[in-house]
Amino acid sequence: MSRTASRKHLATALGGVLVFTAFAETASAVNWGHVTAMYDGRQRATAYGTFFNDRDVNAKNKVLSKDLAPDGNTVYTAGHWYYEGGGEVFPLNTPEHNHTYYVAHYRTHPLDPKAKSVRGGTRACVQLGWPVPDTCSAEALPTFSY
Repeated sequence: MSRTASRKHLATALGGVLVFTAFAETASAVNWGHVTAMYDGRQRATAYGTFFNDRDVNAKNKVLSKDLAPDGNTVYTAGHWYYEGGGEVFPLNTPEHNHTYYVAHYRTHPLDPKAKSVRGGTRACVQLGWPVPDTCSAEALPTFSY
């Protein structure tokens, strides 16, 4: 489902992830938001952020994550980016934390000069401890062209 809000803004809902795109002449930014990790019927971690072109040099992802279940388990975001033409960068994970308020982190990687667009995959994850594997949300996949 998608609708055009104006000539400069496009809002699209993809798999429960709201993606907002703002276009400018030399810079692009895509707000993506809320992806939520569940375990045992409870919401455990959530994240949202902005994926953007940083001065036509780097792809940058501002990630805000939050622990929704203050139970001693930590949360983090896991990410990797896909460049047009098949280039992939991973992992782009944030440090773990257990704060019940949003914590901001930035993930940065140089733009691929052979590509014209990049997708920034990000998942919210909860570290559950052995033998239970980490549980992660669906992947937000904002894209911008450069």
